Amino acid sequence: MKRISVILALIFLTQIVTVSASAQSSIAIDQMMIEIWPEYDRADVLVIYRISLDGSITLPAQISLLIPREAGEPYNIAMQDVDGLLYSLPYTTELQSNALKVVFTTPSAGLQIEYYDPRLNRDGDSRQFLFSWVADYDINNLSIAVQQPLTASNMQILPSFGSGETKADGLIYYTANIGKVNAGQKIDIEFNYTKPDDQLSIGLQQVQPSQPLSDSTPGKTNPSDLLPYILGGIGAALLVGAFAWFWLTKIKGGSAVAPRRRHRAPAGHRVEEPGDSISAVYCHQCGRRAAAGDIFCRICGTRLRGE
Repeated sequence: MKRISVILALIFLTQIVTVSASAQSSIAIDQMMIEIWPEYDRADVLVIYRISLDGSITLPAQISLLIPREAGEPYNIAMQDVDGLLYSLPYTTELQSNALKVVFTTPSAGLQIEYYDPRLNRDGDSRQFLFSWVADYDINNLSIAVQQPLTASNMQILPSFGSGETKADGLIYYTANIGKVNAGQKIDIEFNYTKPDDQLSIGLQQVQPSQPLSDSTPGKTNPSDLLPYILGGIGAALLVGAFAWFWLTKIKGGSAVAPRRRHRAPAGHRVEEPGDSISAVYCHQCGRRAAAGDIFCRICGTRLRGE
């Protein structure tokens, strides 16, 4: 009985392994673009996989890819959602003898994998890099593009990628359409170039229009279109200025003149009051007018002097 149980267990495990291997081999890639960007935003080489899984794949699907061991960890594993944006996916890694195995599950057929390869050789102004890659799955259509750093020159690629093409970002790209690739097929690409500095491409790039600007370019504003707004602004400023001038003039013209304060006369001087007469007597000390018959000043008490 024990022997039968062991046999059944072995059969069950064999079926699990067979189903797993079948699921793994059933993964196929419809379109894949490998982009190689040396000295773009780091001193290393940025490698980007842009993948579209075959339409026959049942989602979600588990994907495993090999990247260089020297990369350490992938910079990003992301899927493209229905809104066209990229969203990061969780992943696990397994260190192998000469590579790093990255495993993740995707609910989307659009994928983007990024990592940095530090194996860019430098010898003075000369740069050299070998991209050695083995296909993880069958690929219906593979393309590879190499980006030339902004201050680099004498770009040479083996095998030849032909003449480069300047894209909208101002950088030169060399592209090769490889076509159909079988799982396990190895591709080696070696390139070298001359670069007189350590500047990164992303730090020196200038924003450029994707197409020549013209009067019909959407979003472009012509100076003539702004003329009504400029004239309207000038008219509004003149109206505000005229109103302010009118208001200030009105305030200034209608304001009452403040009454002058009567200054106290120095001691011994007469202060004229309404109704003063020649015979009036004033205090020689404070200048206050005395009433008829007063001998002393009613204010300061000084004895009055006769006129």
